[in-house]
Amino acid sequence: MQLSFAEIDGNVRHLKLAGNLDIAGTLAVETKVLAHCGGEQPRVLIDLAETRFVSSLGLRLLLQSIKTVAARSGSISLLNPSIPVAGALEIAGLAAYIFRGAETAAAAALKSNPSVS
Repeated sequence: MQLSFAEIDGNVRHLKLAGNLDIAGTLAVETKVLAHCGGEQPRVLIDLAETRFVSSLGLRLLLQSIKTVAARSGSISLLNPSIPVAGALEIAGLAAYIFRGAETAAAAALKSNPSVS
């Protein structure tokens, strides 16, 4: 699992995950992902377009990220998950966090949303 980070549109943290969020992949990125979810009112965009698989441990990481951001009155979106990943997110009850579209539109939506619903 590869993780790349960029700050876009001022203060939106864009995390791009590429590979598999299986046991090894999740353990490889977990600490870094959660670190980017901290701070005051974080705005986090987790790009899952290049994530091909998500295990239960990967789902746990995404849920933990959502909860961490919510506890800090921030906002988070899961950007363009691949079809298999989107299916797992929907089954896990995380469909409300999926955003389909351009990263600039997702960043704008995060900035206009003062908190996670």
